[in-house]
Amino acid sequence: MTTQDQYNINFFKPLTEHAKGNKKLISSLAIIWAVAVFGFHFLLIFVTTPTAEQTLDEFNSVWPQVVEDTSAATEMKQTFAKSMLAVLGKNIAVKDNHKSVLKESLSWIVFDMQPDSIKPLFTKEVNDETIIQAAATIGLKAEGFDKIMKDLLPTSLTKVENPTLNAESISSLPPIMKLYLTHNQSFLTDFNFLGFPFHYWYTAQFLLILFVVLCLIYAISIDKLNTKFEIVEET
Repeated sequence: MTTQDQYNINFFKPLTEHAKGNKKLISSLAIIWAVAVFGFHFLLIFVTTPTAEQTLDEFNSVWPQVVEDTSAATEMKQTFAKSMLAVLGKNIAVKDNHKSVLKESLSWIVFDMQPDSIKPLFTKEVNDETIIQAAATIGLKAEGFDKIMKDLLPTSLTKVENPTLNAESISSLPPIMKLYLTHNQSFLTDFNFLGFPFHYWYTAQFLLILFVVLCLIYAISIDKLNTKFEIVEET
């Protein structure tokens, strides 16, 4: 080793046995961390399967009858309206162009359920009377999940300008519902640990704990390495 090499410290090209041991230790811990982070994500992708929410099943049970048959049962139309509200309730997760389709569909089905004497109310700007009438028509109660849906009505209903649902909305509605009401699930997402879904607990807490543990392992291991090569700290 030349005199110049003695002062040339490079983590990636270690020259001494101590430096090589340090590089091996850090590389090993980095690999453990990478496997824990990315390995789990790949495992999630590998084992999950698309699973439909109950709301999607309910929507599919009345689609497309509600748009093809104006005499469809009121209960079917109410189910259709509630499924629109369920997706609109996801709010920031829903794209603006999808919200437009959902709002138009909701407003149309509520309009369609009205007697002829009430229908003009829904061709005007939405007001308190419209909201009350719509909530009663859909069958929303004042408690539970129904109340949440009822609170969504002021921002979900729009003025009805066409007594029929346009063809573009009819064709785009099923894929929109499938997009927001289908989720990847597996035993890793369904299993709860410490009160949280396991995949959430793993990424939110376990990986942080693992990082601290790896730092502790490094501190203990490097102390042993220093002792082995008789490297002492000057005071």
